[in-house]
This record gives sequence, structure tokens and C-alpha cells, in this order.
Amino acid sequence: MPPIPSNDPVLTDIQANILKGHGRNFAHHIFLRIKHGETDAARYWVASFAAGTITSARKQLDGTAAFKSGSTGDAGSIITLSLSSTGFDKLGLGAQKPVSTAFQNGMRSRAGLLGDNPHGMEKHFDGIDLMIMVTDDNSAVAARKAKDLIAQTHPFAILLLDQKGNVLKKTSGTGIEHFGYADGISQPLFLADDIRRQPSTVEWDDATDTDLLLVKEDHHDKKDHFGSFLVFRKLEQNVKGFKDAEGDNDGVPGGLPMVKDVDGDDNKELAGAMLVGRFENGTPVIKSSVAIVDNPPAPTNDFNYANDLSALKCPFHSHVRLMNPRKGDTIAGDVSAQRITRRGIPYDEVGRIPEDRINSITDDMLDKNQPTRGVGLLFMCYQNSIETQFEILQHLWANQGQIKGHAIGAQDSIIGQGTNPPKTLPQQWGQSAQSAPFSFSGFVTMRGGEYLYTPSISLLSGAGLTE
Repeated sequence: MPPIPSNDPVLTDIQANILKGHGRNFAHHIFLRIKHGETDAARYWVASFAAGTITSARKQLDGTAAFKSGSTGDAGSIITLSLSSTGFDKLGLGAQKPVSTAFQNGMRSRAGLLGDNPHGMEKHFDGIDLMIMVTDDNSAVAARKAKDLIAQTHPFAILLLDQKGNVLKKTSGTGIEHFGYADGISQPLFLADDIRRQPSTVEWDDATDTDLLLVKEDHHDKKDHFGSFLVFRKLEQNVKGFKDAEGDNDGVPGGLPMVKDVDGDDNKELAGAMLVGRFENGTPVIKSSVAIVDNPPAPTNDFNYANDLSALKCPFHSHVRLMNPRKGDTIAGDVSAQRITRRGIPYDEVGRIPEDRINSITDDMLDKNQPTRGVGLLFMCYQNSIETQFEILQHLWANQGQIKGHAIGAQDSIIGQGTNPPKTLPQQWGQSAQSAPFSFSGFVTMRGGEYLYTPSISLLSGAGLTE
């Protein structure tokens, strides 16, 4: 499908956050299990909720436009609803369930494929039927609306978990994750306006075919209806372990080799940047061997790996390169069909960053508080196919370091699961001589999640529930 124009009527039926990230500071992810014998109550509540409360892509875009124009001081909340396979069944929507073996069987059944440890998963994620997401820029508003929805659903559903998340941003405005690296810079773009607004597309264009995101639904009418498969994974980050191994903490020797920059000078940040693919401030390591400080900050996304086919500037096993090869792996060929649409948000259950400082984080704040548990990323991604998109990225690319049969040398050091063989880095950026092998892994642990589907609003509010 071509890019979607801003006036396309399909936007009124697609739920928010799919085509474009919600962009709110605070989020509640409410996981529910429908009670035995309460199917009818659940069906009618979902139908009413979909018709009157769920945020459409159209409403999301209108709210953003109103906020940017100054006509309102708040772009509003974003509220969505997603179903698991059992949720479809309990709501009597089995006939309209999207076709997918992975979705049908659930994420836990795929633990062997994904490298997940079932014994390390939180019990809250067992038996999920529904996930309601509530987001807002105001923490109190998001919490109040989440509490209200939990009360509304109490007669027919058991609350399994209210998983909170919030953005993290440096004082520069750059979004980060708990290891301190810029995050969310590169995303597939599906809306015509977003595609036009890209600052530069000389080497890379994030315009993406909506066929990689949307699932066409068969409804009671002849109109186009679309949903999308949603993968939710709670990824806990051992920040202190990661920073110790990186050599960032004084008095700790670290486990990474020293890599020289293009001028032959030692750069203590370069090895970590090469494993991630970007420096902490977002500078792509393929473009520079030092972190470029822009004023104002402007992390670039216009790059590919076509001039680094030997991976001497950005290793094949770099997280960023491995998850999106960008024309940089000629052996594997075109791998664009595997691209996912990320919509994750960090979480903090130990108070690492005060709530009133999440948009003004300094390096000093990050250095002073380095948890080993209780913080991480609520990884979420939308796609047309769980099997041919997310599962290929996790099972083959991240866990095995293999892209279409091309063994690239090592697993992903950030999210790879299972045995992670030692890897090397160039002794100097852009030069062929390699460092001694070293190990660097195990700082991210999967704590639970589920495969979900975010249906069109009409599927939830239409005849399928109200007959």
C-alpha cells in the first residue's frame, strides 16, 4: 500500500499508536483476564468502549495538530485495546481471529524458539485476554483514567497487572533507554506527512510499505478495515552490570577492548558505541568514531552501511545494524520485509528517575543511580506477521547472529538470548586488525509478555459484538 494521506477515511477505524507512536510521557498497560461466565458482560463493555473511548489514528493526529497550532494546551490521552488469542475466543470473535500460529498459541509456547526462560517470567503475564493502554502527558491524568477503567472492567475481568511506563529524555530532548543510549530515532514511516518531513533521505528513507504493518480484516461490509499484531515484552535491564562491563564506572576495569578513533587516539566510549551502533547521544558509529555534539541536538538517521561492507566501522553484530541492516549486508540481500514498527517505552519500578525529571535527565543523575533490577524497557512492536517479522529478528538475527543464512559473527550483545559466543572489534575504527575476543552479554532479561492483536475499532464495536 502507498503512504496514507492525512485525509484518508481509513484513519478513523485504525487504532492510535499503530501508524504513529503516541508520544505521551506516561503510560499504563492494563492486563486483564475475563472471568468465567462473564462473557456477555465483557462483550457489551468492549463494544461500548470501542465505540466511545478508544482513540483512533484520526483523533490522535487531530490532537497533535491542535496542540502544535496552539489551539489547545494538551494533545489529549491515547487509549487503545488489544486482544490475545484467548481474548478473541472469550468474546465470541473466534471467526474473526487473524490467522497466525504464533498468535494462536501465545508467546509462552514460543519460548524455545525465542530463547526465553519461562522460569524467569512474572506470573502477571499468564492468562492475558485483554490489554488496555492508557497514555497521557500528565501522570495524574493517566493514573486516574487507568484506575477508572480498572473499576469499569472489575465486574467481568480480573486485573492481572497495571504495568506503568514513562519516557526518559536528556536535557537535550533526546529520548533514551536506561543504559543511557539514544532510542527511538529510526522508525518506519507510513503517513505521507511524516515521510515528507524527513530532514534528509540521501542514504536512507524510512518510508515503509504499510503491508509490513497492517493486517486486512474481513468484516460484515465491503470497506477496508485494518489491525496489527502487537508483541509486548517486558525487558529488565541490569544497568550497573552493563556500565561496569562497558568500563564507564570508576574503579571497574570493564570487559571491552579499547578502540582507537579515526585519528589513532584511544576512545573509551567507542567500543560500547560499536556494540550498540550509536554513541549515547545518537551519533551513528558508521558516520563517526567520536560523538558529534550538535547544537541543537539533531541525531541523524540518514545513513546506511553500503560503504562498510567489511563492518570495520560498525560491526555486523552491532545492535542497530543487526536489527536494521540498511543495505549493508549484500550476502543476505534485501531484508526489508522483516522490519518491525517499535512502540516501546521505558519502565522504572525502583524510582531511579524522579517523575518530575523524566524530561530533563542529566548524565550525573544516570551515573549516581544504576539499578541491577526493577528498570527496563516495555518493548512493543507492531507488524503484519509475528512469524516473519519479530520472530525472525529475535530467533535468527539477535539470538543466532544469522541473517538469511549469513552468519555475521556473533549474537546481538544487547537483546540476544542463549549462548553468546565471544566477539571482536576493530582495534581502530575503519581498520581491519581485530581485538582479542571478549564476552559482553546477559544485561537484558525477558520478564514476560504476550502476543496480542490490536483490531480495527469497527471489529470491536460492530456487529461481531452486539448481535
